[in-house]
Amino acid sequence: MKRLMFAVMVAVMLFGTAAVGYAERGYDRGEIRSRIHDARGRIERGIENGSLTRHEARRLSGELDRILRRIDRMKEDGHLTPRERDIISRDLDRLDRQITREKRDDYRRRY
Repeated sequence: MKRLMFAVMVAVMLFGTAAVGYAERGYDRGEIRSRIHDARGRIERGIENGSLTRHEARRLSGELDRILRRIDRMKEDGHLTPRERDIISRDLDRLDRQITREKRDDYRRRY
């Protein structure tokens, strides 16, 4: 009986570890997609509420398009490596900071 319980516990631990690994990989893919979607939404909302000028929004959208083209180039071999995901994440972090900076600069109010 003890051997059976031990075997069941080992099997649960092995399958649980594998499931967590697959879930994390899926999360990374979804995270990139959702961050791109969020950035696009932040730019659009900035135009709607007046915190971004058309010029600022065009420049930020161009930066987002550049990131998307880079992702397409990285995915030419069929997948993204962990290093490529880190690079994309760093680019999206930079874009988020740029969006925040542009939305808070009060350009319309000054000019």
